Amino acid sequence: MSFLTTSKRAADKNKGGRPPSLVADAATMKTLKGLGEIQATTRECAAVLSVSHQTFIAFLQREPDAAEALERGKEMGKTSLRRTQFRLAQKNASMAIFLGKNYLDQTDKQDITASVTQDIHVSDARAKLERLIDRQTAAG
Repeated sequence: MSFLTTSKRAADKNKGGRPPSLVADAATMKTLKGLGEIQATTRECAAVLSVSHQTFIAFLQREPDAAEALERGKEMGKTSLRRTQFRLAQKNASMAIFLGKNYLDQTDKQDITASVTQDIHVSDARAKLERLIDRQTAAG
């Protein structure tokens, strides 16, 4: 009986095979959140964590909390960038215009007006009409 109990404990400790390259521990989650904040791509994340891109993607699929940490970091990074842009818009007209166009549906409108005048003399128009009638009559 003790042999079976000991074997079961050993099997629980070592399931065999290679240990995972990435573990969803506190340090990895903090790193993922930080990478998300700077909008790092999955390839960049894999490089920072010293694993292949394929391994990193499999890790995100296997560990939903890790994928969530990366996504949460990305959203926080966007918020931080937006805050910086709004602060910059107070001092920089170009940034204010950019934000106005993107968030307030403002556009650059160029007012182009053209004035075309053409004098038409009644006698010229009558002469052209008479020639047209003459051609129609001769053809028909």
